Amino acid sequence: MKRKFLWLFLSCIMALTLVAWSCGGEEGEQEEEEEEESKYGGTLRVVMGSDTSTLDPAYVASSMDYAFGQACYDNLIWRSHDGTLQPMLATSWEPNEDATVWTLELREGVTFHHGKVFNADDVVFTINRLLDPDVGSVAAASLASITEVTKIDDYTVQFETDSSNAFLPEAFCIVQARIMPSDIDPDRFDNEEFGTGPFINTEYLPGERAVFERNPDYWMEDAEGNSLPYLDEVIFYYMTQPETRAEAIKDKSVDVYHELDAISVDSVEATAGVVVSEVASGTYINFAMIVTEPPFDNELVRQAVQAATDREAILEVALLGHGVVANDIPIPPTDPHSALFVDSPAYDPDHARDLLEQAGVELPLELTLHTSTIGPGMVEAAVALKESAEPAGINITIQQDPEDVYWGSVWLVEPFTVVNWNYRPPDQALSLVYLCGTAWNETYMCIPELDDLIVRARGETTLEERQATYAEVQEILIDDASRIIAVFRPVFLGLLDNVRGVSAHPNNWLYLTEAWLTD
Repeated sequence: MKRKFLWLFLSCIMALTLVAWSCGGEEGEQEEEEEEESKYGGTLRVVMGSDTSTLDPAYVASSMDYAFGQACYDNLIWRSHDGTLQPMLATSWEPNEDATVWTLELREGVTFHHGKVFNADDVVFTINRLLDPDVGSVAAASLASITEVTKIDDYTVQFETDSSNAFLPEAFCIVQARIMPSDIDPDRFDNEEFGTGPFINTEYLPGERAVFERNPDYWMEDAEGNSLPYLDEVIFYYMTQPETRAEAIKDKSVDVYHELDAISVDSVEATAGVVVSEVASGTYINFAMIVTEPPFDNELVRQAVQAATDREAILEVALLGHGVVANDIPIPPTDPHSALFVDSPAYDPDHARDLLEQAGVELPLELTLHTSTIGPGMVEAAVALKESAEPAGINITIQQDPEDVYWGSVWLVEPFTVVNWNYRPPDQALSLVYLCGTAWNETYMCIPELDDLIVRARGETTLEERQATYAEVQEILIDDASRIIAVFRPVFLGLLDNVRGVSAHPNNWLYLTEAWLTD
């Protein structure tokens, strides 16, 4: 029965496969060895947006944070470019009959950068720390069903949950769940790196750059049994304007432009010696209204803003048509769970005016919308909303805030913000943002019925059951209207044409373990 449930889980949720990442191969011919040897060496220069906000994975919040963590740390499980789950520090994971107990076997022979040998103590320490309310990590929302973490032996860990949770392996992939060493004071995590990952951080100059060197003792091998990573060094350069970042890749002063914005794609792609990697994604742009702040404490006002949102115009202005219109739930149309979703609310300025009249609002309604260049298309989306809202009697003043303060001082603080969210699987996408009291509940909404539906879906063992539950979730989210999810956007990377082994990831993760440079 246990095997039957696991097969059902893997085939029905995401067609997940447990493929061994690290695999050896027989010694090849001399020509093949020379070809592989040529992959080694070199420095990869990456440009990205505003600085990393913290080195502690428990608190990371931006794509820049995620890239730093991806270079230095490992998760238990990794979501690959094709969406399958791959073993990292966990080599296997198996549930009991009702998915209330998960057993993970851990990888042996792994060493942290400071010398500690990785074992089950580090997993127990990491997960319990993330669940600690005093730590306040957003990861707690994805891991909340865990009631007990038990070390069975040095390389086996067991997780008990409060109810069936077929999505638990997905939670171990989140960027906040990098495995940390149990022998280091957590107070040091914010300013020092203690990972097991492919690269070791050797220099970090806030606001300027981060430098990483090859971890010579990394555990992973490529398909032919060659040790990874290939690169000797990686340098992240932080630049706060997308135009500056685009010029850096076009003049070839960097090799990779991480999170290339849609507005710059055509000019970057037209540059000789530069290519663009693109992948469809559930990454999205939304407008968040804090429901405890006037005028957004009135549902009719939020619904009026929703009716005044021209999603097609936002798609064209912010993304130049790259992507698709969204429908106020963070599950993209490519996901099988979206089968029963209804279309997005129509753009109807007259209806918006009627709603404002019902709310007793005197027109024009004056609003301030905060945005930033920190995420692709965020400023352009704000401009498009401003224009589409005017016929509805809504005057929007756009406040463009600096990249280096947006996530820390504007988002979750100002009543009306533009937000760029990376793709996450359905349970994570909903749990992180909508459950009552979670750290990233950006609108401060709290709907117990919604919480119940999100938790219920975790334990449903058929796709059809989850489709029906998520359709109920969408109905609530459309009515609440505190988060207007306008568009899903693809993920772009700009690359010099001598860069190999790097491509855009649907989760907007930057994977450099198998990157290499041709002459």
